[in-house]
Amino acid sequence: MPKVPYMTKRHFIVLADELAHNKFYYNSQIAYHEQYARLTEYCQKSNDKFNLITFNKRIDDTYKRVKLVAEKSVGGTDA
Repeated sequence: MPKVPYMTKRHFIVLADELAHNKFYYNSQIAYHEQYARLTEYCQKSNDKFNLITFNKRIDDTYKRVKLVAEKSVGGTDA
C-alpha cells in the first residue's frame, strides 16, 4: 500500500473549511458524515500531529460563518 502524502496544518485548514461548506450545503447528513470520516482518517494517517479537536473546531467555526452569511443573504439584512 502506498504511503499517504504528508499534509501540513495549512492543508488541514483548507480541508476543514471545505467540510464546513459541505456540511452546510449537502442535502444529506449521511453523505457529509461519510466524507468527514474518510478525510479525518486520511489526515490522521498523513501526519502524526493532526489534532482532531482543532480540526473539528475549525469546521464548526467556519460552518457558523457560512450559515450567518447565508441567513443575512436570504433574510435581506445584508446592506
